[in-house]
Amino acid sequence: MKIDFTVVHPRHGKFADALTLPDDHALTVTDVEALKQARFDNWVTTIEAAPTRTVLEVDGEQYIELEGLPPTGAAVKEIDGVWYYKV
Repeated sequence: MKIDFTVVHPRHGKFADALTLPDDHALTVTDVEALKQARFDNWVTTIEAAPTRTVLEVDGEQYIELEGLPPTGAAVKEIDGVWYYKV
């Protein structure tokens, strides 16, 4: 049995996940809700513990240091050998 769920955090936005349980699980609704909350809490902890990225302002526009691939359609710019994407 797959239980999809979504929770919206006021600052970090939408979190979507799923619990996969055997069809004959013996968990109560309260148990399942506790599992969902634990997943959400772990996500928030991970997000808030993430290192902050460098933000630069160039000609009145903000750029964030690029880690991995830029968001789809984002403008990228190399500044002093480091790649940034426009916010």
